[in-house]
Amino acid sequence: MFQGKANVTALNDVPLPIPATQIEAVVVTHGHIDHVGYLPKLVKDGFKGTIHCTPATAAIIDIVLEDAANLQTYLHKHGHDREAPNAPPPFYDQANVAATLPLIQTHELHAPFEVCGATITYKNAGHILGSAFIDMALEGKRFIFSGDLGRYGRPLLFDPEDLDRADAIVCESTYGDRVHPPDPLGDLKSALDAALVRGGPIVIPAFAVERTQDLLLAIGTLQKTDAGIAGLSVHVDSPMAIKVDAVFTNFPDAYRPVANTAAAPFGCHDVTLHVTTDESKALNTLNAPAIVISASGMASGGRILHHLHNQMSNPKATILFCGFQGPGTLGNLLVHGAQSVRIFGDDLPVRAAIVNLSGYSAHADQNELLRWLGTLKNKPTMYAVHGDPDVVAVFIKVVQEKLGFTTVAGARGTTVEL
Repeated sequence: MFQGKANVTALNDVPLPIPATQIEAVVVTHGHIDHVGYLPKLVKDGFKGTIHCTPATAAIIDIVLEDAANLQTYLHKHGHDREAPNAPPPFYDQANVAATLPLIQTHELHAPFEVCGATITYKNAGHILGSAFIDMALEGKRFIFSGDLGRYGRPLLFDPEDLDRADAIVCESTYGDRVHPPDPLGDLKSALDAALVRGGPIVIPAFAVERTQDLLLAIGTLQKTDAGIAGLSVHVDSPMAIKVDAVFTNFPDAYRPVANTAAAPFGCHDVTLHVTTDESKALNTLNAPAIVISASGMASGGRILHHLHNQMSNPKATILFCGFQGPGTLGNLLVHGAQSVRIFGDDLPVRAAIVNLSGYSAHADQNELLRWLGTLKNKPTMYAVHGDPDVVAVFIKVVQEKLGFTTVAGARGTTVEL
């Protein structure tokens, strides 16, 4: 699903090169909304084929599509005077979501399945729970589709699996031009310690899928050694994230062994889960230091907007971003130094401290992408996708120079014959 500025969002209504009624199958790599959010639109337009994914991804799809339909409806009704001016009509509704879910067919990692004459095998991509890259054999050739590739050495998820051979590989390049900070836990500790000195609430916009769970695990780790952080209450104000926590409970073999109980989710203590609207509103009067984790991660909608509205002009407050902020989002404006922002029709001066930690990204950086591609036993052609054009330009050059691959920048609407 296309997200961001109006001209990008409009691409959701552009006809596909192949009509939905003629598409036989969709093979999904993971459950983030930019990878699965278009599925109900496809069904609305007549798709009746099979949607393939891993079991954990299917559970996440169920959660995120319901939320996406509700959010589109909300923004269209209220966007004219709130956070999304001129929001388009919803691309689909709950009825389309309900028609989508029965089309899903799940496959375990390493269990080959047939799609349109191709044999496909899912392998662990290490990006989010249930994420996989696609290893496809077709007519004597072998193709790899990375989906979104995860990180190495993360506390919660297993490393991406090694590759074997390929005739071509389609690889994401989100962070193909940079290297993530080496000590995300230390950076988080520094940010929280500084926020404690500042003396106000700590508001963390966080994606409900994976980022919230990563942060709970990190805060729980810091609670063991930092008395100040241990004294902070933690509030998870995201019904969607709470549902995702349950998915982790249902798929314990899909991530590293970590303590995860109702009393201490992902090892984090003094956590309060806010499900109802009234429970969320109870945080409006928060003045003392406390951590509020709420969606969405780019502050593009959801309950986080209420907390930002309350704390944006509070000089004691800290707003802590922990991931990529897409162009056109409120998060992007804030991390790039906006002096004032408009939320719920109010122009608010930015007096809170704005902190942006990039070390908690779920995407592989340049070194990790090279490490993964370097496990190939041959040198295929690599098509770089899923990255800003300037980033792709850097990445294809680096891969060519360091790995000796033939590299091509993927372009929307381009057909490649292999």
